[in-house]
Amino acid sequence: MTIADLIDLLILIVTGLAFILSIIELRSYKQKENNKLLSQLNQRYLANDNMQAVVKYLREIKPTIEKPSPYQIELFLRFFEELGVYLRHNDQLLLDFYIFFNYYFKQLYESEKGKELLNDINHEDEKLEYLRGL
Repeated sequence: MTIADLIDLLILIVTGLAFILSIIELRSYKQKENNKLLSQLNQRYLANDNMQAVVKYLREIKPTIEKPSPYQIELFLRFFEELGVYLRHNDQLLLDFYIFFNYYFKQLYESEKGKELLNDINHEDEKLEYLRGL
């Protein structure tokens, strides 16, 4: 093996290591961006009184008796439609989505109170393409 061959081998090893490190950094960056997005979405979810009206109505423990307006229900669904857009383009968010947000979205479709709310908006949710598959 000549010195030129040894240098080529070292360059190949360094290039391979740089490639592996860049993949690790890219994954770390994507995870940080996903965490940032989830944090922002969670803040919007918790701070929006219209969405919280739906959540409080659908709660099993001490639910409110005040029924959300059709406008509030539509805003709630629009939030989940936005999540559907993110999920279509980022599979890594799927598990975090279910942990953070899925319970009341599921309640809307499975509980009697939720079905009643969907009737109140004449099932306009069926027109929201990005809700499909959530």
